[in-house]
Amino acid sequence: MQFCLVVLTRALNLCQPHLRRTELCDMKDSELDQLYVEKREQLKQLVATIIRPKIIQGKPLNGNEFVAFLEQILEALNKGEIPSTGSIVEVFNKVILDRCLKLYSLRMDIMRLPTQENRLQEVHEESKAEAKKLFDQQRFGRHHAEQSVVKLDDEIQQVYRTFLLENEYQSSKLCEAKYTECEDKMDHLQVMRLPSMAKFNAGFLQCNGTFERQCVGPSKELYKQKMMKVRLHEFSPILCQ
Repeated sequence: MQFCLVVLTRALNLCQPHLRRTELCDMKDSELDQLYVEKREQLKQLVATIIRPKIIQGKPLNGNEFVAFLEQILEALNKGEIPSTGSIVEVFNKVILDRCLKLYSLRMDIMRLPTQENRLQEVHEESKAEAKKLFDQQRFGRHHAEQSVVKLDDEIQQVYRTFLLENEYQSSKLCEAKYTECEDKMDHLQVMRLPSMAKFNAGFLQCNGTFERQCVGPSKELYKQKMMKVRLHEFSPILCQ
């Protein structure tokens, strides 16, 4: 403290606080040269107008947060023998990228599969836009941030492909079940002693209506074609009677 006061006195052209330098730390302002005290207060005001708080992710840091920020930087530095500015930025952006990818996945998980492909595409685009918006708000740097955006796009696309495959699987599973129910019902009607065209038609319309309402997703068109084949196949014996 004593040394700092002496340095400030010389560097900033402040007058000497007191002749007894070795006792400065124990002195009150009333014991110091009043011109020095006045100039010191002016200096404090000047510094306050010049300095700006460190802002990270849009938030000004307090003392404890700034220390934690420095610890992160040191940790990033220790991960490479000769780290570059870019590598440090990438470490921070990787954390943000993971956070954005998690946001995308959480929004996509809200979707109940199977669903129509265009609806899945809409939710994908909305979730992707929200994830990129979050990244833009929190990212570090410009050039390296652009590289991270490309990586974020790639990883989002990989997750989206997983949802597409899961949607296809769930759609196929559901439509297969509804198709089988209808097929079994038509087989049951066919083994009746005197099946009528009206009864066959009513039975088919009923199970086909259930199929149309409950079978959704990318497999629906395939199973609709199968349903038409069932109708033709089951009706043929009756038409020949």
